[in-house]
Amino acid sequence: MLVKTSKLSRSRADDGSALISVLIVMLVLTIGGLALAALVTNTSDVLVDSRSQSQSRATADAGLAEVVASLKRGEALCAKSGLGVAVDGPGTPTYDYRVVCGSGFATVRVNANVAGARTAVESVYATTPAASSGGDMVFFGSSNVTFTAEVKTSASGRLLNIVIPQASFTCQALIPGNITTKGDIKANGGCTIKGSATSAAGVIDMCCGSDTIEGNVQTSGTGSSTVRGTLLGSLHTNGRVEFGWEGKQVGGSVIANGDAQLGNVKINGSLTLPASKTLTKQSGVIIGSTIRPGSVAGPTAPTLPGWFEYKFAPADWAGYQIVVLKTTGTANDTCNGFNSSPGAAWSSLQTYTSPVIIDARACSTLSSNNGSKPTLDIKTNVVLLAKKFDLSGLTVKAGSGVAGKPKFWVMTEDPTPADNAPTCGSGYGELLINGTVTDLTVKAMAYSPCLIRVAGGAYGLQDKWNGSFYGGGWSYGGGLTFTADPIGVPGMGVDESGSAGGGGLGALISTRDVPYETINP
Repeated sequence: MLVKTSKLSRSRADDGSALISVLIVMLVLTIGGLALAALVTNTSDVLVDSRSQSQSRATADAGLAEVVASLKRGEALCAKSGLGVAVDGPGTPTYDYRVVCGSGFATVRVNANVAGARTAVESVYATTPAASSGGDMVFFGSSNVTFTAEVKTSASGRLLNIVIPQASFTCQALIPGNITTKGDIKANGGCTIKGSATSAAGVIDMCCGSDTIEGNVQTSGTGSSTVRGTLLGSLHTNGRVEFGWEGKQVGGSVIANGDAQLGNVKINGSLTLPASKTLTKQSGVIIGSTIRPGSVAGPTAPTLPGWFEYKFAPADWAGYQIVVLKTTGTANDTCNGFNSSPGAAWSSLQTYTSPVIIDARACSTLSSNNGSKPTLDIKTNVVLLAKKFDLSGLTVKAGSGVAGKPKFWVMTEDPTPADNAPTCGSGYGELLINGTVTDLTVKAMAYSPCLIRVAGGAYGLQDKWNGSFYGGGWSYGGGLTFTADPIGVPGMGVDESGSAGGGGLGALISTRDVPYETINP
């Protein structure tokens, strides 16, 4: 039998199928839209991260280039850091940097953090060592020079320069300066050297975990060096090196022309030693590469200064009145006027208003140790010239209203200026500082081919010296606060400008990415 289907029934069925198709199409489009939105979002995040990383890299590279350029121009200081330095003025990305210099190399580290993308780069440059013309504290002689915690040193706006041209140096104190010696450099517990440590013929011996050297260390001696403390810079030694088990680190790289035993030190840079030498890693960690060439050159030894000979000549002191002391009497122009109580001649130095030289070479000594405890408010430059000094209880400061800093020289001339060595001749003696104060308002120079001896504490006064020391030796037995304020004798070439100059920036040794670590000010 033929059945005829209603047109209305077919239309309703077709409508249901179309609705299902539309729903399916809408679902597919919705899923596609959501996927596309997620893809766009992820792509945007990737693009943002990529852009931040690129900016971070560019900032670090730009910062490195600027710091290196400043070093080459002589504007950036060694052993210095900078935080939040803008690349190109306010609102531009910033970087942090640290520069650590030694006689052999300069290490420059730059950090950049842009929107959480962090980059750290480090470059090491060779430096040309400069011939030292002196220092703020220069001590000749073959006896070891020791600074305990009672010796407090400083230099305004820069690092102090301590030079020991013939002997070794032992540090047991905070020293905000650079140390240059012929012999060994010893950190004997409680030592912090804020600058570099350089030895022309010795080694480095850091006995204890409490010792820190913040600059680079360079030793040209072929003996064995020991490092049990922290080095924030790099180490370059001409012999064997042994690190301790104190869990310390080297902030830069290590170059050794001998065997290396690492203990559990962490070396943040590279380690270089000859292929023929033995590397004993133990529990040591080397972040950078280990380089084993056929040979390794020792560091370039610094050029140590020879003794600066000075024999008094009136022509060197144009414009100075010369007062020659008599050996008899008690007036202000006599030896007894200074040496004997009441020591009125000391007070007379305050009356001079134009430069004066007190020539006491005819006296056996020139002494303030007479019970008077003189305090001088000097109004002009004063030179004391004698064969021997006892400055016990003496205080020297600038008079009220005096422009600038008056200069105060305490000098024992070298009687044999042709032998290129400090000569403490017959009748000559030490320059004694004992309860002696040269105030920050004056600039004082102690020059003697004999011993400069610090006894400390006479008349209840703490020794303080603002200026420079240049002596044939050093003996310490009391507290001293020394503030460097460069001043020299005629011909020395050191006055207002400071002491030994730095070397120039040389060839690039290496550039590499390093782990990101916070740079502290």
